Amino acid sequence: MRDGSVIRYAGKRGGVWRLRYRDADGRRMSETLGRERDGWTESKAKAELRARLVDVEREGRRKLEPLKFEAFARNWLDTYPDAKGLKRSTREGYQSIIEKHLIPELGAFKLEVIGVKELDRYLARKSKDLQPRTLNRHLNLLHALFKAAQGRDLVRSNPVSAVDRPREPRRRWTILSPVEIGSVERAFQELADEAHEERAWINQARVVFLTVVSAGLRRGEILGLRWREVSLADPAGATLRVRETWVRDQTDTPKSEKSERTIAIGRLAGELFEHRGRSNFQGDDERVFCHPTTGGPMDHKRYAETLKLALKRAKVEKAMRPFHDGRHTSITNAAAAGVSPAALMARAGHSDFKTTQGYIDLAGETFREEAELADERMFGPADQKFGQKSGVD
Repeated sequence: MRDGSVIRYAGKRGGVWRLRYRDADGRRMSETLGRERDGWTESKAKAELRARLVDVEREGRRKLEPLKFEAFARNWLDTYPDAKGLKRSTREGYQSIIEKHLIPELGAFKLEVIGVKELDRYLARKSKDLQPRTLNRHLNLLHALFKAAQGRDLVRSNPVSAVDRPREPRRRWTILSPVEIGSVERAFQELADEAHEERAWINQARVVFLTVVSAGLRRGEILGLRWREVSLADPAGATLRVRETWVRDQTDTPKSEKSERTIAIGRLAGELFEHRGRSNFQGDDERVFCHPTTGGPMDHKRYAETLKLALKRAKVEKAMRPFHDGRHTSITNAAAAGVSPAALMARAGHSDFKTTQGYIDLAGETFREEAELADERMFGPADQKFGQKSGVD
């Protein structure tokens, strides 16, 4: 076993204990353990030295290359997305986090000195401006970065694994009931009847709303849908296919492999047929929902404002995210209607059944009142169950 030594230095703030030994390649290693005031003693330092020498002998411990986080992160960004075949939007998201957040805060540090303490400080600073869910995405990216660094023997362990992650608040979804969906649709119709100059736009917004709450499409899927992917005259039944999305102002592929799917549509088929007849852009390569004068991507912010007007008129006072909660409404109502879990997962384009299960559980909670009414219809009032009768004999 290779020899090493324990050295005590008399610093300005007290004694400091350090180690010296040689790595598996014979290179000299110097390592500072800590100050005496922090609990370091000669016996503790010798025990640490013995552990290092065992690592050298058994695991081939080697000297880490002194690489700064900034250089490594940019190199990772140049190679990892291509190696994994990541979507363009994912690459851009990683780049934004690395360039705008991670490098300004951690870029000057050497990789091997970034530990839990540095990451805790990063979270503390960023928590002033970012939500817990966003911070956890940063930690997920950092974990991937340090995993790659560990694989290249640039760090000994992944510090992200030991970080206490921010607790995310319970997600609050707005789920419209079937009655509320009908009220909002009528509100759209009333708005269209009253607004002559905006009638074409409001009519389109109504069909967008119906498509979201019926087919459960994501925003990018709505904006990327083209007429060639909508089959309204198929003898086997009308369908629409999700094969293209519009994300970050560019055409992209669906979110995942499972997100590329075909959805059977019922009443929505008639609405889409009439919408195509009203549209100035009816060609197979044209967008189903588009800018009314240019045919380009629909203005999703304008749709959000129009939906607010319809919700207000329908006296639906819930705060509703136009696409996110619309999709949740669609999937939750389908679960409540008894759509099988496998069919629900395929229709929603989920890659993980755990996600689908969340909607199934939510459906039982959200529509508890409807379930109780159904029980009462089948089995009678609660006080008549199990042979009991209502009233006093």
